[in-house]
Amino acid sequence: MLDQKSLLILEFDKIRDLVAGYASFSAGRDLALALTPTVEMEQAREWQAETREAVSLFQSDSGVTIGGARDVRRAADNAMRGFILPAEDFMAIQATIVAGRNLRRQLLRLEERVPHLAAIAVLIEECRGIVSAITSTLDERGEVLDSASPRLAKVRQEQRMVHGRIQDKLQRILNSSMAQFLQEPIITQRGGRYVIPLRADAKGRLKGIVHDQSGSGATLWVEPLGTVDLNNEYRGLLMEEQEEIQRILRELSNLVADQGDSLKRVVDRMAELDLIFARANYALATNAVEPTFIPWRRTNQPARHANERPNQPPRDYHPGSTIWIKAARHPLLDPRRVVPTNLTLAEETFIVLITGPNTGGKTVSLKTMGLMAVMAQAGLHLPANEARLTVFDNVFADIGDEQSIEQSLSTFSAHMTNIVRILAQVDDRSLVLLDELGSGTDPT
Repeated sequence: MLDQKSLLILEFDKIRDLVAGYASFSAGRDLALALTPTVEMEQAREWQAETREAVSLFQSDSGVTIGGARDVRRAADNAMRGFILPAEDFMAIQATIVAGRNLRRQLLRLEERVPHLAAIAVLIEECRGIVSAITSTLDERGEVLDSASPRLAKVRQEQRMVHGRIQDKLQRILNSSMAQFLQEPIITQRGGRYVIPLRADAKGRLKGIVHDQSGSGATLWVEPLGTVDLNNEYRGLLMEEQEEIQRILRELSNLVADQGDSLKRVVDRMAELDLIFARANYALATNAVEPTFIPWRRTNQPARHANERPNQPPRDYHPGSTIWIKAARHPLLDPRRVVPTNLTLAEETFIVLITGPNTGGKTVSLKTMGLMAVMAQAGLHLPANEARLTVFDNVFADIGDEQSIEQSLSTFSAHMTNIVRILAQVDDRSLVLLDELGSGTDPT
């Protein structure tokens, strides 16, 4: 794993934020925000190939998308723990499985063009039976259908009949001579029971049960005695309906629980593809290119000079790394104003000293170099015209004002502390970036 402090100094976290902004759903965003550069060349090449294939897809307007996928792993876990899932979870699960099937079909159809993406897509599982079960249970708003069970259909039919009888009885009162004692001719509910608004000064004119009164006390909400039994029956049918709905949702939750692990793996694969698509969209937005990874060269070490110590590398020794980036653009600067930098080191060069006036771009060049290396090793294309790099085992940076008030360190002391830390970990396959070495102290 690359040095975390140096990644922070290089502002790689801001690059992750930018990439995450191109993700289509939360699981993909989480992967983007956790993006970590690899130190393995084969892994880096594979990630770059994935990004390249996705860029190719989007450039050809193939219509490949993540679709309506949602992160339903928590819902799957809840079902596996025996909870009854709410309707919105089932709708999200249905959308995720359908999106996974569509994406799998699209990418497998394009397998010759995008073999790396197809290799991930083929792992998206079908989760058979769940989509059809949800479709036959819930409508598009997440309401349980009458047809979900014979008992539910029967209960709801009885509900409608009783409801109609209640409405008829109350409507007859509204149309009778009692209308003169009503605040207005409407039927409403209080506490789940159907009532009508009686003027408070007409109390006693209508036999019934008072369930509520208005804030001013001028209106009483009364359930007429003639509808009490019907309201009781209606309330009983509502409770019976809810019991049946819970039973249906419990069965559906058990079905999800049976394939909970498969469902979570679907989300994992969709998130993996979402991250790749986000990398590709970021590459397109920044007009980036795919870097070429060059293996570490074997170098012929020249004979030692007579005055060199045995444990000291020969003065002409080169570790075998490659850094060659044409017109690199710092990805966090305004692309309309950023000045491209050529980071092209000759084969024999492995130490570069940058000098020049203040505001001349020295620090930006260092940060650009560091970001190019870690972005390449994280599978990101580079905002440059051309790039060839080795895969570094680590990237270290000491850049910017490191003064630490908490630790009572001066700027110079903080820089030295960081450099000592770097020296304790560095090897000949590391990229090291030092900005204003020795700043914060007397130059004499």
